[in-house]
Amino acid sequence: MQKLGWGLLAVFVATAVVAASVDFAMAGKMNGNFGGGNDPYGCRAKIRAEMGIAPHTGPAYPSFWPNVRRCLEAAGQRGPAETQSAERSTKTSIQPPNQVKLSATTSSSKKDHHDKAPDVKKATVEPSSTPVRLPALARPATVGDFGRRVALVIGNGKYEHVPTLPNATSDAEALAKALEEIGFQSVTLKTNLTRDQMNSALAEFSKLADAADWAAVYYSGHGIESRGENYMIPIDAELKVDRDVEFETVEVTKVLSAIEGARKIKLIILDACRDNPFLGQMKRTVATRSITRGLAPIEADAGVLIVYAAKHGETALDGDGNHSPFATALINRIQTPNLEIRRLFDLVRDDVLATTGRRQQPFTYGSVSGSEDFFFQTK
Repeated sequence: MQKLGWGLLAVFVATAVVAASVDFAMAGKMNGNFGGGNDPYGCRAKIRAEMGIAPHTGPAYPSFWPNVRRCLEAAGQRGPAETQSAERSTKTSIQPPNQVKLSATTSSSKKDHHDKAPDVKKATVEPSSTPVRLPALARPATVGDFGRRVALVIGNGKYEHVPTLPNATSDAEALAKALEEIGFQSVTLKTNLTRDQMNSALAEFSKLADAADWAAVYYSGHGIESRGENYMIPIDAELKVDRDVEFETVEVTKVLSAIEGARKIKLIILDACRDNPFLGQMKRTVATRSITRGLAPIEADAGVLIVYAAKHGETALDGDGNHSPFATALINRIQTPNLEIRRLFDLVRDDVLATTGRRQQPFTYGSVSGSEDFFFQTK
């Protein structure tokens, strides 16, 4: 009897040791070390696909690591064969098309380096200068008719009296191409316009907007705020004194007037918050005349969305590559199928925050009808 008791005790101890070993192994996977290379189930790639975020930007999103932990917990309960099959499926589903070429020989150590949990004080993510096609999200249950969609795209880069903005025209050209590809019936591209040419372009576009369901205007170039009003700066502006702002620039309110006839969505996108060289040369005639870098907040009626590349009072980066961080994020997101417009601009904001190390925060004003969802494209 005593021998039987000792035998049962031995079995109990052995079982406890095995269970503790399993728990310890799982805890090792969940204690954060997977960020340094221990990702046997391919969870990082899977979560990036679920969140619809670009490669290597996951660690900048607060929900990324909790989702990876959730994935590891679920994967740990499956068999190795099932897990490997799921990992292969995930990698296939997020492979971008030929427009963006990713090296097939990228080492796992390099990939893991990008996926490490960021140091809040030191982490900076290099801005991507090449728009990519992100994986499609799940198709919505019901999708309304797009209707007729028209756009005016303006890029002012070759200024006559201040240095050139390198990316303003290339951003406009790339966005115009993207809008055509996703089905806008009319996309009017204008680059390097004088004040008279900008006014004429808006007047002509207003006729198209009156017969459209969506009317969108994108402006890339210099902008300025004076006494609470926002202005776009044409390439021929000199702005020698502060009062010249009203005579040599184009008010953003003119853009609102040009698109007011659209039936469903009126969209203005202003990538015009760059650090403004005109301010340094401008003579002040009235001490109370406030002229600042960045743009002022704006009130928008229902059915109008106004998107700034940088929050009011702040400046945007032009970027060191072919496109600005804001234009890159915007082009990526409007080409993502099944992405509702309100969430789209939230993700554009998150992308820009991530790629600029939180130095630039886009901001959206206004609202569209809550009774209908709006998509740039669906599949």
